[in-house]
Amino acid sequence: MKLINVSRNNEGYIVKALLSYRLLGLQLFSRVKVYELKESHNAWYEASSKKKVSKRKRLKLNKWLKDHQKFIEKI
Repeated sequence: MKLINVSRNNEGYIVKALLSYRLLGLQLFSRVKVYELKESHNAWYEASSKKKVSKRKRLKLNKWLKDHQKFIEKI
């Protein structure tokens, strides 16, 4: 999972990430996923399916948000 974009809207934060699927070192295909964190829920959800993300993805998304939050808040 690679970070594409982190942004803030009036409800919370939006993160775009690139998920690459590999087999034996060869990249089969990639997908762009959008995740959102609403301030009212305090949980990460996939924007398309509205499902909660796994613990592993949640840790990664929280780290990205923590690293980039100071730059987002300045805008």
